[in-house]
Amino acid sequence: RMREGEIIWNSDMSVGIDALDDDHKILVSYLNEFIGACDKDEGIFVTDSIFSGLLEYTNYHFVREEKIMKVCGYSGYEAHKELHQVLTEKVIDARDRFILNRSGDLEVEIKDFLQSWLQEHILGSDMDYVSDCVGKEKEIAAALKD
Repeated sequence: RMREGEIIWNSDMSVGIDALDDDHKILVSYLNEFIGACDKDEGIFVTDSIFSGLLEYTNYHFVREEKIMKVCGYSGYEAHKELHQVLTEKVIDARDRFILNRSGDLEVEIKDFLQSWLQEHILGSDMDYVSDCVGKEKEIAAALKD
């Protein structure tokens, strides 16, 4: 049974680079876990550990994505990197506020933010570098090994 606001991964979200698609699937599963924990009214420890996991994985993913954009010669690299910085700060801010004062309203706000971030970022900004990465599988594989 789908919960309200849950994101189901589909092929429209694919950026055509397996490593990044796999990362995005994991980020989506963190979001869905967070939504589930809020819906079941799990304690702050559960929701906070999900949040921490999301934050940690986001950092790991952004680094990988930036390496790939760089080796593919993506012209929007600097702007996209800045966007990652802003998003990371927003996630940290949301998590801090959540820990200090968990409330139903804040849960809704955070769920909305995470959903729109994941959907808009993956379906929007991330699609911009896809064409630059076509045919550069070797470079991408090498970048991910570093």
